[in-house]
Amino acid sequence: MRVLIAEDELLERKAMKKFIEDNFNDIKVVGEAPNGRKAIELAKTLQPDIIFMDIKMPGINGLEAIETIIQINPVIKFILVSAYDSFEYAKQAMTFGIKEYILKPGKKEEIIKAIRRVQKEIVMERQQVEEKTQSNQVLKEHLITKLMQYPIETDAINIHRKFFSTMTCGYFLVVQAKGNFLQNELNHILEKLIETPFIAHHHENLYAICIFLRRRPDKAEILRTARGIHLKLGQGSFVGAGHSYSSIDQFPKSYQEAFIACYQLEKENARHYGFFNRETYTDNRESLTRLIEKVEQGNDQDAVRLYKEYQDFLLQHNLDELYLHMKRIMLERGIAFPERPRSEIMTTKDWERFITVCCMHIQDYYQSKQYIEKAKKYIQQHFQGSITLEETAAHVNLSPNYFSNMFKHEFGTTFIEYVTKVRLHKAKELLEENNYSLKEISYMVGYKDPNYFSRVFKKHFSESPKRFQQGILKK
Repeated sequence: MRVLIAEDELLERKAMKKFIEDNFNDIKVVGEAPNGRKAIELAKTLQPDIIFMDIKMPGINGLEAIETIIQINPVIKFILVSAYDSFEYAKQAMTFGIKEYILKPGKKEEIIKAIRRVQKEIVMERQQVEEKTQSNQVLKEHLITKLMQYPIETDAINIHRKFFSTMTCGYFLVVQAKGNFLQNELNHILEKLIETPFIAHHHENLYAICIFLRRRPDKAEILRTARGIHLKLGQGSFVGAGHSYSSIDQFPKSYQEAFIACYQLEKENARHYGFFNRETYTDNRESLTRLIEKVEQGNDQDAVRLYKEYQDFLLQHNLDELYLHMKRIMLERGIAFPERPRSEIMTTKDWERFITVCCMHIQDYYQSKQYIEKAKKYIQQHFQGSITLEETAAHVNLSPNYFSNMFKHEFGTTFIEYVTKVRLHKAKELLEENNYSLKEISYMVGYKDPNYFSRVFKKHFSESPKRFQQGILKK
């Protein structure tokens, strides 16, 4: 740690310097001041951690010097030294937050303890500052990842308010750097180029930069910043620019624009910074739509063929969207989605396999739908007789066990329960027509025992067939 000794007596200063150097290997005396004015000057230039301050000095006294120095650098710690055992001095010092007060001549043990207590306080404060800095950095990294994707969540809005409450708008730049460019190197460059607050996020060789401003910049200003970054990083770099937006809800749009622009710049290799080309972006959207249509049809061969054809033009966000669309298609149909996170699908082979698996699941779904529709039609044609699960399964060429599980998954009920509902629904229709007796209706819907039919009907509709029919006749 760095110590400044402010003492008007030369011998006292030299004695204190020697004492510190003899007893503390981790402390360096960086300066000596014979008066309060010089102490203020040295505090500015030397930035000490601790100042030994004599109270009684010519001109500006120790307490006056402390008051000024605290305004310049409030983190500096003070140890007061005085030959006067005055409570008033100590009380005034306390108003500045000073806790250490040594009377001349100070005892060795007393001075050592005072210095160690101040050292400990400094270490603890630095740890707190470091922890707070790290915590804030984590929050900011969390914020930029949230600002890169829709929808903007409440926690992102709260973090934005915490750190950038005075910033009314912002925009994204996406940088592709040449070689293994380190995040801290880029931050150093950005700090020199960008005068307003920003956050940078690094993934592989891409850097997303979110820049916050108090006013909306024009396109020329954004391009100047993009150009400045490119010039610093060299010819192998590309800087895609997104437009600025006043609403935080629109920040993901700026990121997408910057991402697309960076990808296009790298592919064309004609310009090295700029905004995206909307015509190329439209082509990507149409390609993605055709690919999704093939997946939705379960056509794995055409889907994989189209992926191979389009893969050089599909951007990262296009692939993210493809993944989400495939997930939505399957979940809406009640199809189990493959347990493969998006982050693990990276290579061409990964995508081909994933698309094929999804399409096969969708094919199975459509196939099961065909089985179900065929079974439903068979039930409608044969429910008047003693229809069974086994004969229905045989009709659709499936094993009874597989058919039973598929049937229950589709309707949420057993085969017998479904047939019962079909029979009772038909029975209600016949009772409403009032053209047949209860006994005749019982036989017509597949029940040979009218009494059993009556019990089943009452169980489902909470009234007997006769009472149901009487209620209709009264209307």
